[in-house]
Amino acid sequence: MQYITLNNGIKMPSIGLGTYGLQGQKGVKIMQNALQIGYRLFDTAQMYENEKEVGIALATQSLKDSNLQTKESRDFAHHITNTKYLDSSTTPISNPHKQSAHRESSEVSPNDLSRPLQRNELFITTKLSSNMPYKRAWQSIEQSLQNLGLEYVDLLVIHEPYANAKEMYKACEEAYHKGLIHAIGISNFYGRFLEDFLDYVRVKPVLNQVQAHIFFQQHTLQKFLESKHIHLQAWSPLACGKNGIFTNETLQNIAKAHHKSTAQIALKFLLDKGMSIIPKASSLKRLQENLTLFDFSLTQKERDSITQLDTNKSLFGWDC
Repeated sequence: MQYITLNNGIKMPSIGLGTYGLQGQKGVKIMQNALQIGYRLFDTAQMYENEKEVGIALATQSLKDSNLQTKESRDFAHHITNTKYLDSSTTPISNPHKQSAHRESSEVSPNDLSRPLQRNELFITTKLSSNMPYKRAWQSIEQSLQNLGLEYVDLLVIHEPYANAKEMYKACEEAYHKGLIHAIGISNFYGRFLEDFLDYVRVKPVLNQVQAHIFFQQHTLQKFLESKHIHLQAWSPLACGKNGIFTNETLQNIAKAHHKSTAQIALKFLLDKGMSIIPKASSLKRLQENLTLFDFSLTQKERDSITQLDTNKSLFGWDC
């Protein structure tokens, strides 16, 4: 797996599973399948009402004891763990006491599929998903940890630019210093609100999770965030299937040349731009496709042609 080094030194997988809509036993099974084939980042939120399902999947699933034991899944898992990926780390470790848990994971061979997963091999994100004052935010953080069955989360995100976002973030900063969360992020923060918010906080957010895909490539926002050493993570990187993304002629032609799907081309383009991605998937085939993005390269000409697809407009009216 390829990793992004965040501004506090924590390493985060560049691909994760977006868990919106994954609920009940079916949702748990899908997340167990994802763990089995190599997913290590799971993105949930209080709004998704599935933190408990994520916790169950993490607690009950291991690479040794799994309901998913088809030859196809085993072969794919071995392919993922045996592929040599570059670490995109460029930032020195600035917070070693929080980084240590992730550093230790490198001492365990990723090719050993007969052992249970360790906590320090996983990256779990959740989000505070409603406007709340400082005290309620603290209670909400504790509730999420209880729901997930975890002693800490790797990343806690403020889901929207709420009126009480600064109070909520203060609670996050305190939880961060107590080790209950290892990184703090924001989501759907733009413009003057974002700039004012960054001037206020004491602990810089490690990322801003926003809508980003081939039709809304977020050039300006990404450039601004990079100037602040804040990572851009793309939610809905496949545009929720809108705008004919899966039948787009440009993507189809490129996909044919690489023997890939149009979805893989669209996701690879975002990775090449330096973003991390959290696509949703439910079938084993889609889970595998979304994870198999490092065994081919787009040419500059191909990237330029995809850049031309940008409309610089949101496909969803509620996030901006």
